[in-house]
Amino acid sequence: MHQPSASRVASRHLEAGVSDWLGWIVQPWSVLVRRSNEFVSGPVDDAMDNVFRDLAPELVAAIGEREVDADVDEFTTGALQGRSDARGDLLEDNDRSWSEDYRAGYRWGYDNADAWQGNALPNDVRGRVVRENVAEFRNEVTEHVVEEALHKAWHAINPVNTVKAMISAVRQHGWKVGIGLALFELLEHTVLPTVLIALTGRPEMAVTGTLPIGEIVLPIILRAIGNVPAEADQPTPDGHLDWYVSTYGSVRLAHDTLEY
Repeated sequence: MHQPSASRVASRHLEAGVSDWLGWIVQPWSVLVRRSNEFVSGPVDDAMDNVFRDLAPELVAAIGEREVDADVDEFTTGALQGRSDARGDLLEDNDRSWSEDYRAGYRWGYDNADAWQGNALPNDVRGRVVRENVAEFRNEVTEHVVEEALHKAWHAINPVNTVKAMISAVRQHGWKVGIGLALFELLEHTVLPTVLIALTGRPEMAVTGTLPIGEIVLPIILRAIGNVPAEADQPTPDGHLDWYVSTYGSVRLAHDTLEY
């Protein structure tokens, strides 16, 4: 039995992807809004699956760097307080509100108050604290965990809001660029803050500018929607029937067809 070549199979998948987009983006705005659940759960979700798959490792690396640096800073701050208390002949403190890193740093600073000079951790101690926090982070935040969190936050967005954001961007930039910019805005301002807070427990992570990922996200999105055909760049304006349906509700055009 003749087997199709890999290039032919890939070509068929590409054609299918283009067809999926084309069937939707030639529709008037009102149809896209009215059928937003179908549109988003179809080609848009397929594109976002690819975005999340490619974004997850980048996000793990960015979060990991931010988290490890923050944990080592907490250890250092705790160590400075511990040394100060020890040199002031105060009893060793153990405040329950302290984080584990702050508490560990405090104990080390208290125990090494006489030997430790300066405000920077000795290299061997700093290296140990980094390694410990990297190991802890690796066990808690994996690519799979990040990808699941991205999907969860994405699906919490109302599809109507997604489509309206896309329409607004497409009006200004056309389909290929507009979709990318709209999805980027939704990721940056809605999905990523939710995910970052959920994964780190740090409310300040809602400001996505704290992570250098902005320049990473847009190229990933544009690659994922590469099947949007350029020839359909100009949207179809709403006709009279579209206006009527959006104003008064759906109508049946024939006995054996679905409602419009």
